[in-house]
Amino acid sequence: ASPVAAGPPADPFASTPAADFATGAGGFVIPAARPVHGLAAGQVRSAYLEVKKLLVAGLLDPRTLVGGAPDAFANLLLPQERGYFVRGLDKIGLKKGYPVSTRTWVVSFAPGTTRLVTSTIKTHGTMTARVAASQGRTVLRIMVNALVVYAIEPPGHPAEWMRIVAHPAWHVDFAQFTDPGGALQPWVTAGQAVAGALCGIGDGYVHPDFPNGPAPKVKPSGAPLNPYALATSPPHAGCNATTGT
Repeated sequence: ASPVAAGPPADPFASTPAADFATGAGGFVIPAARPVHGLAAGQVRSAYLEVKKLLVAGLLDPRTLVGGAPDAFANLLLPQERGYFVRGLDKIGLKKGYPVSTRTWVVSFAPGTTRLVTSTIKTHGTMTARVAASQGRTVLRIMVNALVVYAIEPPGHPAEWMRIVAHPAWHVDFAQFTDPGGALQPWVTAGQAVAGALCGIGDGYVHPDFPNGPAPKVKPSGAPLNPYALATSPPHAGCNATTGT
């Protein structure tokens, strides 16, 4: 009898840097908060905590990951930005090599294409705070530098399992946008480079480059990047080659 094709191992992150990463939200480390440009340390810490909620909602929410409505993320946005995000979810096409769909703000695998092989998602990274200027106002800007690693397979084909590595390129500005004198509110700029995904797809979903999947219409280019290197700035457009996931 022919041997049964092997599926993913018990630990699909073994022998990769992700083996030493934290699990789930634990890898989004909040640094010690310090006063920034007249803002108290407590205000800065509250901003860090809000960004962590956004990261969890956008990158770890089970419904969002399988291509469902990203309500967990949308509900954390200010009403003005929430409306823009929701309206843009179903847009199709590319602009300067990058999908126009706002679904790229989160990690959302194309519906029906992908199954997580384990409930464990590996995370690693931190945030920094600084003052910035945005649209004529001074804001507290929280910069995210993190990695999120998923072990996945195409439904019904466990032998084709693989890993996907997302490198968020996020910053979140905080100011009293709609409530002068009130608490600081977030305005999100989000998106991520995703190693192991097909290039040139214009629907905003992540389409994994499975071993026996469709050939990519757009080939990755450039010097291969290490997807596990936090020091490497993720590309904002196009599709870079990587050293593997």
